[in-house]
Amino acid sequence: MSKRLRSAAVLPVDGVELSTAEQRTFPALEPTTGEPLWQVPDAGVEDAVTAATAARRALLETPWSTDLTLRSDALRRFHEALHDRADDFALLMATEAGVPVALRADHLDAPIAQMLVEDRDQQPAVTAVITPGTSPLAVAIEEVGRVLVAGGTVVLKPAVEASSAALELGRIALDILPRGVLNVITSRDVDVAIALTQDPRIDAVSFTGSAVSGERVLVAATRAGKATRIDVGGASAAQATDDDLAEVVRAAAAAVVANAGQGCRLPTSVLVPPHRHDEALALAVEAMESAVVGDPTDPATRCGPLRSRVARDRVLRYLALAASEGGTVATGGHALDRPGWWIAPTVMGGLSPQSRLVREEVLGPVLMVVADDASARA
Repeated sequence: MSKRLRSAAVLPVDGVELSTAEQRTFPALEPTTGEPLWQVPDAGVEDAVTAATAARRALLETPWSTDLTLRSDALRRFHEALHDRADDFALLMATEAGVPVALRADHLDAPIAQMLVEDRDQQPAVTAVITPGTSPLAVAIEEVGRVLVAGGTVVLKPAVEASSAALELGRIALDILPRGVLNVITSRDVDVAIALTQDPRIDAVSFTGSAVSGERVLVAATRAGKATRIDVGGASAAQATDDDLAEVVRAAAAAVVANAGQGCRLPTSVLVPPHRHDEALALAVEAMESAVVGDPTDPATRCGPLRSRVARDRVLRYLALAASEGGTVATGGHALDRPGWWIAPTVMGGLSPQSRLVREEVLGPVLMVVADDASARA
């Protein structure tokens, strides 16, 4: 993609491909098969310090934050480069994280189109951007764009499952952006993210991810006096009435099965009038079973694998919990018997609005149809 050759233990930091301090790597695993793809640099805390130092220097000792003409020209060329290489990015996300290429509009094209939109509340700052595996590039492009447009600089730390896409973003920046403006570090060590939140060279922290990690980052960043943008998502429910039952159920199923349900604020539950529960369940089953499950590089696929073994096993634990809470499986409810990390599109009935599956993010292709008196009164 970029003109630069890949090397397993180097990071796009401070305008060059910089060797990691300890020369460690980890394998990127293909979620469709579970097999290794390539090696990814495994940064440590020392590498985080190097990246933060580079970003600080770029903010204070270069004209990046003050020269609007320089910045606008560089960002225009960066934007054009991402747009020109979007096909490659879509394929990389499908290969590394299992995001179907059919979903590139939301996961790639729209974020690229919006990346130069100015946020008037954003001030020039050195910002650590920590992004989730459920969205390999969308959050990174949006947050990096927001900071850079305002004249700030970035240290980007992606989730493990989204490492290669973020590294490629950084490699492209090496050819276009001034030295130290965008730095990317990849690591399996959560302490690297915490080190960024506590580093005195970092002004602000943008975190998108799980509630557990988000709370840890928020505590560390707040204690260090950083400005924070924390987005930990959360469960969402769609409410169907007698008038719009079929429309709401089908829309929720389509949303939840896309990318195997790996997204924030998806309508993972549909609250329906109790006397329509069985009808809604049948509609949900029909919609979920019609979804194409398969190779994420195939344009027909809507539901690919879970992004990692950990993500797959997390969904399986929720499905086991559903049974203990009185839930019944109308379709799916199991891992698919194939290599990689696959969950069959699943519809659950019989759960109450107080169920943990209704109140918490499952992050899998699982839709709950829930009888709810409020829907009957709507």
